[in-house]
Amino acid sequence: ECMNGFEYQAAGHMIWEGMLQEGMAVTRAVHDRYDASRRNPWNEIECGDHYARSMASYGVFLAACGFEYHGPKAHIGFFPRLTPENFKAAFTSAEGWGTFSQERNETLQKAGIELKRGTLVVRTLEFGTSGTPRNVEVRSAGKKVACTHEVHDGRVTISFAEPVQIKAGERMEISIA
Repeated sequence: ECMNGFEYQAAGHMIWEGMLQEGMAVTRAVHDRYDASRRNPWNEIECGDHYARSMASYGVFLAACGFEYHGPKAHIGFFPRLTPENFKAAFTSAEGWGTFSQERNETLQKAGIELKRGTLVVRTLEFGTSGTPRNVEVRSAGKKVACTHEVHDGRVTISFAEPVQIKAGERMEISIA
């Protein structure tokens, strides 16, 4: 018997723990099992048709994005495990959804949070970095926003004195050098 939901949970946990290749291999095995040439790829049968446990696959997506969100604390973070030098993915929050994008090289990291619908309130941002940044600049809806930053364990945490609200159609741009 196949237990897709358990396989996805294990794959997501592997990715969170730094075992990217192993987690992706488990996910690929489930994908290959439900190849569209042989059966419906949208019906991963486990204990019956359209069983909900396979929705655990979303956890693999979150792990690959390194996405973290805490609505009451107004915190959002991204630590892409796949192609962090050129990354783009969707995200959801309590009151909105949008896309996160990131490009980085040895000296500069640029990130963007673009809200497609709703609102997003941000007090802190956190990103993985490839170096030790000295300068951080944030613009929201084209206006520079005062911020402070701390670096620890390959992460940069950006804090705002007052929460920043991003509305649908607006973009927050972050430059880390």
